Amino acid sequence: MASTYDNSTVNSSTTTINQTNSNSNNGLSTPSSDPTIQSRPQSISDRKTIDASIEDGLHYPQENKDVRRGSEPDSEEPLSKKGSMCDDDDGVVMEGGYRGYLVVFGGFLIILALIGYVSIYGVFQAKYNDIYGIQGKSQSSISFVGSLASGFQFGFTIIAGPVMNRFGHKITLWAGCIIASLGLLLASWCTELWQLYLTQGVMFGIGASFLNIAATAIPPLWYDKNRGLAMGICFCGAGIGGLGLGFVIPALINAVDIYWTLRIFAIFHFVCTAFAAIVMRAPRQLAGPPVEAKPEVMNWSVMKDFGFMLWFLCSCLFGFAYVVPFTYVPSFAKDVIGLDPNVQGGQLLAIMSGANAVGRILIGIAGDRLGAIPVAGVSFIATGASCFIWMFSTTHGALIAFSIVYGFFSGAFFTMIASITANIVGLADLSSGLTIIYLINTPGNLFTLPIAGKIFEQAGDYKAMIGYDAAMWFGAWILMMASCSGAAAATTTGRFEFESW
Repeated sequence: MASTYDNSTVNSSTTTINQTNSNSNNGLSTPSSDPTIQSRPQSISDRKTIDASIEDGLHYPQENKDVRRGSEPDSEEPLSKKGSMCDDDDGVVMEGGYRGYLVVFGGFLIILALIGYVSIYGVFQAKYNDIYGIQGKSQSSISFVGSLASGFQFGFTIIAGPVMNRFGHKITLWAGCIIASLGLLLASWCTELWQLYLTQGVMFGIGASFLNIAATAIPPLWYDKNRGLAMGICFCGAGIGGLGLGFVIPALINAVDIYWTLRIFAIFHFVCTAFAAIVMRAPRQLAGPPVEAKPEVMNWSVMKDFGFMLWFLCSCLFGFAYVVPFTYVPSFAKDVIGLDPNVQGGQLLAIMSGANAVGRILIGIAGDRLGAIPVAGVSFIATGASCFIWMFSTTHGALIAFSIVYGFFSGAFFTMIASITANIVGLADLSSGLTIIYLINTPGNLFTLPIAGKIFEQAGDYKAMIGYDAAMWFGAWILMMASCSGAAAATTTGRFEFESW
């Protein structure tokens, strides 16, 4: 996937499956006899050159193009009568069909089990504070369990992305399913903090990295005009998962202790992600000129794009911002207001996750209609502003208000990440772009919780820590606005143009 799109490629109409055979010497296809293909509406595959085959993340050899493209001179039967899964399964971008819906549902299940767990990790954090605090462990060292998981979830994409490009998404999905579930299961037998670092931290994080890159990269390939909505549905699984788990996990901890809770959740995680691994796949390339196999598994040249660099820096600051409230709200509820961190604290995380689910869908719809970058920018500044509600909360009701506002707007990054990245680098380099964006999230996700814990310990209260979180959100918003200006300026120079504008 080493191809790069320039401005002329992105904005020029390219020849697709209903072209005649006048250019057959150049390897172009003859017309298909399937009338549903002839009348297909324009999509991104009509506007961008399809220079990469993307089923299972691999390039198909040229000798197999009669099977994959379905439009060779000797193909006299319509593709839909020659084993195609459905009439909609006729190009890179689908915009519907039951297979596309299954892919979105699989992504939803992955995010539900994966990010839903991350959303309510503060419940585990509060329990670990009780268990290991009496052993003399500091809050910053205990929070490093969650930091390791988040850090490896994004940082290990430097391995997970090329693995998916080289070996396909099926291996990637199953590797993530097994490794992450096993990490949670092994954590249930840990008695020392360093053991949690290795299992619930490193091992779960590596598995999450494989799952996350696949769940983010595959669904956008099936949609164009409704891509934001499709990704919003996928990532609302984080909110719905957090909403349900925010009530279930505290109840399980109180009923059967934290160790059996981890075992039960490990089984639940495996079932969800295994089903997703079965149903998810990338669409076949059935149109365009023959594709030669390419050895590259990463296209680092996207780093030369000015717009991508602004998006890169914005994503870096986001990594320092997102997880802090999800981790420290239960502790804040206990220390400042006197609430039970397992009961009311878990409920606050559930409310935050429920608002997150609604927000991701509505933000995805808004991004499809108003543009991904401006919608993400508004969401970032609204999330940063909501931190001041948290800072001055002295009642349960104020914390509920913060949880709703923060939860609603904070998920915009995950909903918009595929649309913004695809608009900058193109679909062929989407996996490479996502790998780099997730990679730059690593420093923030790895160190932000220890940083927040250290700020809390030195300041003696939560206000300085919350101010740090707000500053990261405002910094990400500034870079997002710079992306808007960069997009407009680059359009005049011909370097790149965001489709959302």
